[in-house]
Amino acid sequence: MSDSTPLRVAITNVTLGNGGDAAILLGVERALRAALPPFEMTLFETQPEVARKAFPQYDIETGLASVAWPQIARGIPARARRAARWLERRPRLVAAARAWRAGRHGLARALAGPDGAGPFEAVATADVVVSTGGTYFVPAYWLGPRYLEFDVLHALGQPYALYTQSVGPFDTMPKSRLKRIFEGARVTLLRGQRSKDFVDEIAPATRAIVRADAAFALAEADQLAAARERTWPERPTVAISVRDWPHFTTKDAAEGMATYKASVAAAATHLVRQHGARVRFLSTCQGRPKYRFDDSAVALDIVGLLDADVREAVEVDREARDPYAIRDAYAEADLVIATRMHAAILALAAGTPVLGIAYEFKTEELLEELGVEGWTEDIETVTPDRLVARVDRVLAELPETRARLFDGVERMRQSAMESGALVAEAFADRIAAATRRG
Repeated sequence: MSDSTPLRVAITNVTLGNGGDAAILLGVERALRAALPPFEMTLFETQPEVARKAFPQYDIETGLASVAWPQIARGIPARARRAARWLERRPRLVAAARAWRAGRHGLARALAGPDGAGPFEAVATADVVVSTGGTYFVPAYWLGPRYLEFDVLHALGQPYALYTQSVGPFDTMPKSRLKRIFEGARVTLLRGQRSKDFVDEIAPATRAIVRADAAFALAEADQLAAARERTWPERPTVAISVRDWPHFTTKDAAEGMATYKASVAAAATHLVRQHGARVRFLSTCQGRPKYRFDDSAVALDIVGLLDADVREAVEVDREARDPYAIRDAYAEADLVIATRMHAAILALAAGTPVLGIAYEFKTEELLEELGVEGWTEDIETVTPDRLVARVDRVLAELPETRARLFDGVERMRQSAMESGALVAEAFADRIAAATRRG
């Protein structure tokens, strides 16, 4: 970050290799640039080498969590080295933060280490710190690296905002630690009332506000207005987003994925044979070899289940795209069946209706907010017959629902843009000080 730009914004917990997380980041940036004075932005990445290649226009640093816990470690020896690194680097980063706060900047840089000093100083000197939106305070994931970033911020005395996300339930999670994180934020933005209820229960002093997912800021008002008038064509195109999901709770992962793939195959078959559709598999996490997920590989498995006549009308798109390009590709479809929630959001932002397959409650929460709660199937309970029936329900309800749906998406777009103003309000003192400094 240079001294010539007065305001310095740090966005932490970024994963640009994931198309959904990239859509969140672009939405965060769009809302912040509309609400804040001109600023210089640094992104703190879980996989910086992937992110720099995909988004060279950004200033990207290694996230402090990844300094201590690298995202990728393949094989037992690499995992053992990573565990040892974590045990050594985690306390050093927290100690560095305490030293920096005490004015001992040289010691802080030494404690952060040669690969951590740059990212550490960029966080420590930022005027506005925003932990990006998404879904990470949920029980499905190990949150050690996430907690570390907040431990560092607390030790620095560095204020932060939590951008729009879905959280909870917290039954099996460390409530006292989460309480400190939520109540320590200047503002906590949540994607739905259910998430807010979870936060209010364990951290009642949190300034928690419900706003739409950041990626809705990528929608354009004129495109949404036009979407109200679209009609179902004689030869429709249906895009499908799929993913691997290892976190089934009612069955083992192999059984769950087999049923899920069979269900999507049945829906594709039904769309081709009964509705004359062309089907295009296109998701938000694909085409980046160094990223740990490739949704198009799951799509190929599903296509392998299809009969030959159906396969002739099915395409698997394996190309990596930025979120705007994904949005524009979904604009060419008449319906998107979305497992990835940000595939759903980018489709809606493009003016295309969505049937959701929910692997976490966030997708159900989203479609409930838009008044189409019956347009979701749970990945835990989906079957071929259930998904086919759900497709037909959506298509039957679509003519009467379309205008109301996209009025709701326009409200989501406005709500997502308002989040930037809430961050500006929360950091008004820091922004004013930075402006005077400049």
